[in-house]
Amino acid sequence: MNNIDFLLIDDDRNQELLFIEAINEINETTDLNITYKVVKTPESAMIELYQNYFKAIIIDLKLNNDDNAVESDEEISGNVLLRRIIEKEIIPIVVITGFPDKVSTDIDKSIVKVLPKETNLYDEINALIEKYSDSVFKIFGSRGEINKNIKELFWNVIPQCFTSKNQDISLLSKEKQETVIIRYISSWLSNKYMFDDKYIDVEPIEMYMFPNPIKQVCTCDIYKKYIDANIDEYFIVLTPSCDLANKKVDEVILCKIKNYDEVQSFKERLEIYNNEQNKESNKAKKAKGDLMKWFRNSHSDSLRYHFLPKVKDFTGGFVDFRSILSLEYDKESGEIIDNSYLKIGVITESFKRDIVSRFSSYYHRQGQPEFNCDSVLNNL
Repeated sequence: MNNIDFLLIDDDRNQELLFIEAINEINETTDLNITYKVVKTPESAMIELYQNYFKAIIIDLKLNNDDNAVESDEEISGNVLLRRIIEKEIIPIVVITGFPDKVSTDIDKSIVKVLPKETNLYDEINALIEKYSDSVFKIFGSRGEINKNIKELFWNVIPQCFTSKNQDISLLSKEKQETVIIRYISSWLSNKYMFDDKYIDVEPIEMYMFPNPIKQVCTCDIYKKYIDANIDEYFIVLTPSCDLANKKVDEVILCKIKNYDEVQSFKERLEIYNNEQNKESNKAKKAKGDLMKWFRNSHSDSLRYHFLPKVKDFTGGFVDFRSILSLEYDKESGEIIDNSYLKIGVITESFKRDIVSRFSSYYHRQGQPEFNCDSVLNNL
């Protein structure tokens, strides 16, 4: 039996009874065991959140009699409480109110659901249960995977690496110490989830960060340029990070990202695989094998290209090392001057090095004259 704890924050007795009725119906018709607390004031709500662990919250917007007299919607008791909850918790929240237009503009409606009073509570409670089961809330919640890892780091790892006796860290300023520890935590989490006795296969979305939280140009930033209503072009920054960090450049080097169908050999293999009905046929398996070489950048025709997988926010394609563009760079702001190029994201650290390395290697090829084969064989 799955135990789920709800918190209802509402001063309306009728709404409370509807809530209890819906909870009882779900408990009777499913294998769930939903328990709940009902509070009527913001103060009581914060006490409950401090003392207990809830998996979802339903809240009314107007919780005080004087809410109608406030000068700004932001001062409505429910809005004030919502902001305090969001500062404290990562938890599914539904606002059920007769005044949906008065919910704070600070509240992201794609995360906090806002519904009218006449909402069917049975359906919404079931929806909240499903939402809590989403991996995002399981990972980020106060008892989620990230929090468990942070506790492990704090109690078991940090004392060994960053004690006051460790000169590597103690000689740094307090601000620098914080930055170093945060970067260490990031690397520790990345390593922990990248390996499991062997390399773990990664998903395409792990190659990107949308958007890049850093405003300045970074190596492997992805830029979009609007061409017309039907066409956008994409580019990737390949100026070395050391040059960008030290602001040694006046121009930024970018390579064009070509569409999949612009690389003929890849296009042909993909068409063969997609057109083959039986994916277990020898023809389909051979085409898939060739495609996998393209994905790994190990195909004989992929020397000048680097594969980027398609995801929801990006069409993917091939970085073309031969298609190079230079754009003027503002050293003071650290941004590209031409504002027709829009930064949409960045390649994540695990993938950056290979792209930059392959780009450098492509232009460091030396080669040598070919031997006369017959002469070589005659001398053997």
